[in-house]
Amino acid sequence: MPYIQIHSQNFFDNFHTLSQAISPNNPQKLGIVLKDNAYGHGLKEIATLAKKCGIISCFVKNIQEALEVIDWFPHISILYPNALENPSLFKQCLESPNIYFCISALEKLRDYPPLSRIELKINTGMNRNGIAYNSLKEAFELIVKNKLQLVGIFTHNGFGDNFGCEFYTQNAVFLAIKKEVLKLCEKYSLPKPRFHSLCSSAGLRANKDLSIPQSLQDDCYRIGIAFYGYLCQEEILNIPIHLKPIASLWAKKISSRMLKKGERVGYGGISVLSRDCVVSTYDIGYGDGLFRLREGMELYTKEGFKILPPASMDCLSVESEKEEICVFDNVEKWAEAFNTIPYEILVHLHSSIPKKII
Repeated sequence: MPYIQIHSQNFFDNFHTLSQAISPNNPQKLGIVLKDNAYGHGLKEIATLAKKCGIISCFVKNIQEALEVIDWFPHISILYPNALENPSLFKQCLESPNIYFCISALEKLRDYPPLSRIELKINTGMNRNGIAYNSLKEAFELIVKNKLQLVGIFTHNGFGDNFGCEFYTQNAVFLAIKKEVLKLCEKYSLPKPRFHSLCSSAGLRANKDLSIPQSLQDDCYRIGIAFYGYLCQEEILNIPIHLKPIASLWAKKISSRMLKKGERVGYGGISVLSRDCVVSTYDIGYGDGLFRLREGMELYTKEGFKILPPASMDCLSVESEKEEICVFDNVEKWAEAFNTIPYEILVHLHSSIPKKII
């Protein structure tokens, strides 16, 4: 069956590169985003490598992912609100002091029982999730009234990959929010929560303004796709940084046949051979979550073997006779072919595909 190789040294190199670029004096400020099965790389496999690097904060999608890594990180944030739908699992999380529930809507503060550890998301201009800036006072009143434990205040700067002033505007808004939060914490005798707002590219772009007091600086960075070896808009960063993709996708041969020039391959005979060659099928297809190669697309394996469209549900036809092929060790060419971003190709790979850390 197909499998994914996870290159541990590439992960460690990426961690070192990002630490030096973002927080050289305190690499523990780098948290890792493990949501959606670690962007398709395998939740437990990547958590294992992250722990070896000394990473202490992680961000997962749901309560199930949180419980899978419950013993591995001092700080685990559940980004999306499915926790209340699973009473038994929710109870386990409530009993674990390292698991936090992220709340993005004011009314949801009424749904959590006393002593729930929460991180409150604030909308700073992305207008997707998060309470309004002018609702902070009401949010604090509900937190105190319902005896919730406020662990964090965060936002998502959605403009890290874009030119324009919005990136800096959102940073300024969040700075103002931090100041207001500290006043409210003092008013209600609450301990200072941790602040975080920046993802991979945003963290690399952020100005390290040493004039900002320590209490108003971000306490951690939510690093996602960069840990896995990709950045979507490197030219915007305007800094030299070299990241290494950590995953390679491999498939094994099912069968081979010698075909003549002009013979056709696959459904509808779309691929017409331009030469005599051996064509083999390999055991991965769109049924495994790999995007479906279609007529007119031209992609090659790592070894340089042409992949012949159309892809089937459970196999690819390739101009090769090797027992194994590396479908890709860098997904950018696939992303370009499908006019999308690396995230989308990677997260679609089924979690059932075995992972091998090398």
